[in-house]
Amino acid sequence: MDRDSLSFDGLSARYDETRTFDPACFESALDWIEARFPPMNYPSLLEPGVGSGRIAIPLAERGYRVTGVDISQEMLDLCADRAAKSDLNGRLICIRADTTRLPFADKTFDLAIAVHLFYFIPNWRVAATEIMRGLTPSGTLILMHTGYGAEVPQMNDRYKDLAVASGYAFPRYGVQSTREVMDFLVSLGYKLERVFPDSWAWTANIETAEALRFLGGRAYSFQKEVPDRVHLPVMKQLNEEFASAERVEVANRISLILVSKAGVVPGMI
Repeated sequence: MDRDSLSFDGLSARYDETRTFDPACFESALDWIEARFPPMNYPSLLEPGVGSGRIAIPLAERGYRVTGVDISQEMLDLCADRAAKSDLNGRLICIRADTTRLPFADKTFDLAIAVHLFYFIPNWRVAATEIMRGLTPSGTLILMHTGYGAEVPQMNDRYKDLAVASGYAFPRYGVQSTREVMDFLVSLGYKLERVFPDSWAWTANIETAEALRFLGGRAYSFQKEVPDRVHLPVMKQLNEEFASAERVEVANRISLILVSKAGVVPGMI
């Protein structure tokens, strides 16, 4: 039986802390989206997996009418709290729903943006098909990668290796790589365009103690079901192994992949 899509209930308190990105790179990426897809021509935007609104709210501030979808009520509440602090004039609405069953008619949205979404949905092919169903014929899905945030990849990988060595089997929710989503959409006849200018790249200088604190507090989705009998000794080992490093440098980049129907040039309305 397929697993349900992963809910971020229980992870909302530290969500924004652990999903940081370079502000200048992020603003540059949003500038690019706005220039390529002006809100006056592409007014209606869907964000499945809207989370805390860290992407949706800035887009709504730029003039898009954003509809956010999430299965986590905690994340939707967090998004509502953040949106209330911005002057959005009703340009953001959020609905609790699963991306595999979007409650919208065909051809409803001019744009959709998905940020790291398909890693958390077992039926990710259904979800991808649902998103594309909701787009107008000239619409575009933007697959956005915002970097590693506060994560140290080698530290997270070591956590997983130690947990597996202890006999724990991590459940697989969705894709292991965006490449799987790209290949699937191409197989359906969609075309792709990649966007990743050097100006969207930066190096994060992360305090080791902070990275360990986030891991110790189970701030990441892959830790959600790890039992204490595994988690606690793994964290003890990690703290010992990384004790000598005060900071770790992590290369980061924001990138976009544009998905559109064959024969459509994204952003040319």
